[in-house]
Amino acid sequence: MPYAPETLQPKPWTIALLLCVIGASSHLLPHPAGISTVGAIGMLAAAYLPRHLLPLPVLVSVATVDAINGTYHITAMALVYAAHLLSAAGVAPILRQVRVLHVGSAAIISAVIFYLVSNLSPLAMGFYPNTAAGWLTCYVAGIPFLLRGIAANLIFGAIAFGCVRGLWFIYQRWVPLPND
Repeated sequence: MPYAPETLQPKPWTIALLLCVIGASSHLLPHPAGISTVGAIGMLAAAYLPRHLLPLPVLVSVATVDAINGTYHITAMALVYAAHLLSAAGVAPILRQVRVLHVGSAAIISAVIFYLVSNLSPLAMGFYPNTAAGWLTCYVAGIPFLLRGIAANLIFGAIAFGCVRGLWFIYQRWVPLPND
C-alpha cells in the first residue's frame, strides 16, 4: 500500500477484527464443498497483518462455522484447521508485496498446501489403506477439491484484494488529511 501518515494507518487489531467478521460471515453462506472464502481471508491476513495476528481471522472463520453447524471427527478437524493455518502462513512471504502475480501465485500455493495437508484426514481416519496405492488413491480422489480450492482462492482473492485496493484509492482521494 502507498504511504500514509501514521495517524491514517489502520491498526492491526482493527484489520484482524474486520477480517474475522468478514471471514466468518462469508464462510457461513452456503457453498459447495471446496469453494470457500477462508483461503482468501488467509491471504488477506498474510498480506496485511503482523505474523502474530495471522492465525486469528482464519481460525475464527472456520471455528464459527463449526460452532454453528456442528463439529466432526477430531482428527479431521485438527488437520483441516492446520491446513488452513499452514496455507495462510505459507503464502505470507509471497504477499509481502501485493501485486497481481503475487496474489495469483499465493492463491494457487495456498490451495495446494491446503490440499496436501487436509487430504491426510481420510488417510488418518482409515478410509484408505496406509500404502503407496492408498495414498495415491486418496490424493487423486481429492484433485477435484484442489481445483475448486484454486478457483475459489483466485476468484475470492481477486475480489478481496480488488476491494482493498479500491477502498484504499477512495480513502486516499476523498478523506481529508489533517492540517499539519
